[in-house]
Amino acid sequence: MSFTEIPAPSSGWKIYEKIAVRTALIYAVISTIPFTPEFYLQDFDAGFNVNSYAFRWLDVISQNKPWFFASQEGKNYTGWFITVLVCFAAGFIWNIIDKNRKNFESLYYWFYVAARYGIALRMSWFAWAKVFPVQMPFPTISQLNTNLGDFTPGKLYWLTTGVSPFFEVFAGVFELIATLLIIFRRTTTLGAIMMVSILLPIWFVNIGYDAGVELTSLHILSLSLLLLVRDGRRFWEILIEHKAVALTYIPKIVFPEQWKNTARLVLKGSFIALFIVYRGFGYGNLYASGKSFKLPLDNGLTETNGLYSVSEFKVNNQTIPSTPGDTTRWQNVVFEKFNSISIKIDKPFKINTKNSIRTTEYYANIGRYYYGYKADTINKIFTLSNRADTASKLILHYEHPDDKQFVLSGINERKDSIYVVLKKIEKKYPLEEKRKY
Repeated sequence: MSFTEIPAPSSGWKIYEKIAVRTALIYAVISTIPFTPEFYLQDFDAGFNVNSYAFRWLDVISQNKPWFFASQEGKNYTGWFITVLVCFAAGFIWNIIDKNRKNFESLYYWFYVAARYGIALRMSWFAWAKVFPVQMPFPTISQLNTNLGDFTPGKLYWLTTGVSPFFEVFAGVFELIATLLIIFRRTTTLGAIMMVSILLPIWFVNIGYDAGVELTSLHILSLSLLLLVRDGRRFWEILIEHKAVALTYIPKIVFPEQWKNTARLVLKGSFIALFIVYRGFGYGNLYASGKSFKLPLDNGLTETNGLYSVSEFKVNNQTIPSTPGDTTRWQNVVFEKFNSISIKIDKPFKINTKNSIRTTEYYANIGRYYYGYKADTINKIFTLSNRADTASKLILHYEHPDDKQFVLSGINERKDSIYVVLKKIEKKYPLEEKRKY
């Protein structure tokens, strides 16, 4: 049995193979290069900056989606299927227009390039975000104090993965190795096999937990499978019939102009430097800073993070007792290590699972109101902005007589005066205690 690669045959292309390679090339190109105007209207620098190291734009570039014929939510199979049909129609028309072409190996080569770099563009993002576990961070204090039933299955999966950084790092290393192998032609087949073994369970996990990004995993999986289709029969002969069969080797195109060959090397080196090395440095820097791009990056008030009970609560100078089912009184408050305050209130919530807010704390869970805050430590004033509705603000004066107590007073969203006394609860979390060892 042999796994030695042999050059791809240059003749004998059947009509359906000619259409298929053109269709695959179009699909690989439009899924890598953005053609929708909305993509270029994004704020490429918003949100992600740690110690003056900005890499938000790298992540935006990696998130292009080709299924632009319908809504761009993570389960848009209709749009994806329409895109595939349009690519097939374009490939069919192209085959009629270019019917005299003899060299289909060059077309397959360009598909090979577009698919490999399209996969690497996306997977380098997912891989580094797991190698340095910032994609699925350890649960916040607010999440540790949210009822299990208040999470969606998708959010629960992300949290349970976040409590096991060892598994997350292992998965990231495996994804990074597969990404690196796919970039180089001689190891592309091995990288694609690894990528399929990674993405198939990820796709099913996204379906089973309704995690909202199942189409992205299916898309990358489909590109990985397309890289292996040409050797489908050979894999059968090797694995099932136990024959000595050589896999197809795709040679590079040598241009007659030397500057084009040099440009190709420069572009490949730049891709690796930017999306592998530079991106890896960015996520390493983010992790070293104790941050995660799934959570706010601004630091909170020093040494205030923790869970607080509400020992006294007044609205318009009237004391509101702690009563189950009361929709006005705060039940407890959490100060995070970053600039978020979450408030537990016993009132109906509308769950938010829009992909556009996946990087916020309130995505896919209910039970708490989340506020970003700015602290004026001189005048002792909190300015709170609701994370879900930034137009909703609270201006609260605070007193912090000791490490165990906060006293808040001011005006709430309904223009009522409020007075709140918070007392810190020294609570131990088994998940966090296990994390220390």
